[in-house]
Amino acid sequence: MKKIAILYNAALGNKEKELAKKLSSILKKENYETSLVPIRSDVDTDKFIKSIHPSLCQLALSINMAGYNLLSTDSAPSLNHLTINIVNYIDYPADIFDVLFDMRLNFTMSFLFSTKENTEYVREKHPSLRHVYYAPCIEEYLPVYLNELDWRY
Repeated sequence: MKKIAILYNAALGNKEKELAKKLSSILKKENYETSLVPIRSDVDTDKFIKSIHPSLCQLALSINMAGYNLLSTDSAPSLNHLTINIVNYIDYPADIFDVLFDMRLNFTMSFLFSTKENTEYVREKHPSLRHVYYAPCIEEYLPVYLNELDWRY
């Protein structure tokens, strides 16, 4: 059974946690094992990175770029150092993440946006990002997307 860590920003309130629980429920119905990983600060970067080691988890699903505040010593997101796939689901306005999108990001990352406008914005303003998709109904889109994903990373 493939294991997925669902990252959410615990400092943003219950909406993020509820979305994480909802996605977890959907993924469990599709026979994925899930764990919810609240992100509060960069204090526990090492603990966080170790918890999603490939032997423990094969994919990280980040909600609204949770975890990207955790920077490594080279001032790049610590998530870049993971050897697993990272899927980012974003339902906030894309422009608030411009600073992150301009950072060096791992080529295995995927970006799923809840609106067509945000998808087009990122494709236009950040052409170096690969795997940018419009996912209007994440509950239906995510299981299909994960089924077609190359899990070798």
